[in-house]
Amino acid sequence: MTVAVLEKQLYDVLNAVVLKKMADISAISEATARDDEDVKTAMETLGERSLVVMVGESAMPTDEAVAALVTAAAKHYDEVRQDTVIAQVADKFEAVNQRFLEAMSAWQQVDVGGRKVANDHQDSSYDAKIIDKMDKLVSRLNRQLEVLAERDPRFGTYSTRFDRAMCLVEGGEIDYVSSPTLDSLHNIWFEFHEDLLRTLGRARKE
Repeated sequence: MTVAVLEKQLYDVLNAVVLKKMADISAISEATARDDEDVKTAMETLGERSLVVMVGESAMPTDEAVAALVTAAAKHYDEVRQDTVIAQVADKFEAVNQRFLEAMSAWQQVDVGGRKVANDHQDSSYDAKIIDKMDKLVSRLNRQLEVLAERDPRFGTYSTRFDRAMCLVEGGEIDYVSSPTLDSLHNIWFEFHEDLLRTLGRARKE
C-alpha cells in the first residue's frame, strides 16, 4: 500500500509536534506561523492518519511520524537540498553549533579545583560572560535563519523565539537559558538543529 506524501501544511504541523515531543495548538501555531484553526484541522487529519495522538489538549507523535516526515521532506525540499547557498549556511551552522554547545556546557557546569561541578549561578559575572557569548551566537544564527526563511518562511519563527528568550534571559529570567520545560535558548536551538538536518536530509555530526 502506497502512503500519500504529507501536504506541506501537514508536514509543518507534524514536524513541530515531533520536534517538541508533545505540544498544544498554541505552541504549534507559533512554531509554524499558522493560525490556530489551521493547526487544529491539521492535527485532526494527522490523527486520522495515525501520525499523532492527543493527550488532553496536546499532541504526541506516533512511531510512524518520523518516517512520514523523512519521506515528505525529500519531496518538499528537493530544490533546497540542491541549493549551494543553503549548503553553505548549513556548513557554517555546524561551526556555530559547536561553540553554542561549549557555551551551554560552561553555563551548566563550572571548574572548581580541576573538577566539573554544577553551576549554582551565584557568580553573576561568570554567568554574564556566558550570556554574552550566547547572545552573539544567536545573532550569528539569526543571520543564517534569514537566508533559510527566504526558502521557507517557517524558519523565520525561530528568530522570533530566540529574540524573546534572549530578552527574558537578559531581563534576569535565566531559566530561559536551558530549562527543558520552557521555550529556552537550549530547546529552540535543539529544535532548529533537528529541523535543519531533516530539511536537508543530513545526519547529525556530534
